[in-house]
Amino acid sequence: MFYKKPKRRQIALVAVFIAIASLGWWWQGYARQGKYRDLASAFYLLGVIKLNFYQPVNLAKLIDAYWRSGNIGGMLQSLNDPYTRFLSKNEYSELTKETQGKFGGIGVYLIPKEEELLISSVVKGSPGEEAGLQQGDRIIRVGDAAVKDLSSEVAVARIRGEAGTEIQLRVARGEAENRREIDFKITRANILIPTVEMTVKPDPVLGEYALIRISQFAETTAVDLDNCLKKIGTAPKVTAMVLDLRANPGGALDAAVKVASQFIPAGAPVLHIQRRGYPVQSITAVDSGHKQLPMVVLVDNWSASASEIVAGALKDQKRAFLLGTHTFGKDLIQEVKRLPGGAGATITIASYLTSGKVNIHKRGVQPDQVVEIPGAMERLLKEGNPESFFKMQKLQEEEALKVLRRQITGAALKQAG
Repeated sequence: MFYKKPKRRQIALVAVFIAIASLGWWWQGYARQGKYRDLASAFYLLGVIKLNFYQPVNLAKLIDAYWRSGNIGGMLQSLNDPYTRFLSKNEYSELTKETQGKFGGIGVYLIPKEEELLISSVVKGSPGEEAGLQQGDRIIRVGDAAVKDLSSEVAVARIRGEAGTEIQLRVARGEAENRREIDFKITRANILIPTVEMTVKPDPVLGEYALIRISQFAETTAVDLDNCLKKIGTAPKVTAMVLDLRANPGGALDAAVKVASQFIPAGAPVLHIQRRGYPVQSITAVDSGHKQLPMVVLVDNWSASASEIVAGALKDQKRAFLLGTHTFGKDLIQEVKRLPGGAGATITIASYLTSGKVNIHKRGVQPDQVVEIPGAMERLLKEGNPESFFKMQKLQEEEALKVLRRQITGAALKQAG
């Protein structure tokens, strides 16, 4: 009898089988401990991040971070970018609801801070307003979990939920010796976000002016604004506009571009996107055909992201006069990726310059005229006293009217001369 040596191909197949079996055994063992359960999604994200993250990525360090943490969340934290985060299935679902303009919740706009969620504004008539939540409050506990122990996306997802259900919140109002912690029990409702609200007001010099407030940039925002501007176009007594972007936390980039397009000339740049490995991409406005009236834009420290894109475009194109305080200073753009099984991730893929190629990183869009009451914001946050803050907002609106009156009377004098 002769011994026949196994073929190399057969040996290779056996080796591969043993390796796969060993990997499966290893994975199941750690999965039972809550680690490496998202291994397949992690491999997918490694490639996505390597190709698309806005800064160069060391793949070995990213893999090591996953190995040490045993989950995608830990891997993404190693990038040191607060906007690149893992989203569970529920969180991904909640994020998509937010950009569609309707969700079940309590009706507040939130800006994530280090260990809390800052309420930048409260929707009129919402459960949050009826319960007594106010601008400047900080949510520090959602249900039985502290916000500092959750990601901002998880905390926001827990605040939202099915209409008719209750949520318990603990809110900090004021700081230091003025700090109070207040517990709220709020019944959620279906919230239709009024992203655009317009009021036409009389004025002895202007005749009438339109006050348009955009509270967030959602899928419905551009259409809602378009409808408002059409009404203005058929109202001969309306001679000027005030666009209020204060406390606007941002939203969808596409919505910001469409909104800016309704004010600046077609073909003018709205922003310039800087993406690693690609030439700078200039996003330009499209033709809207709306009547162009003198306009003042109101901004503050809580005007962020998409609202900064619009404010920057209107300022740089000299389409509007900016008034208030400097904006938040977020110049990063995120892309939402859906992962296998319904989870997701937000990944910072680019930074941007404003229409006039101005870098606003951590300094914000600077207003043409600063109008503030020194210490008003601090008193709102540290003492929970909104009185000075509301006075400052009213003062800003009054100064906006003064600017518009000067523009209207100045134009009239030029025509007369």
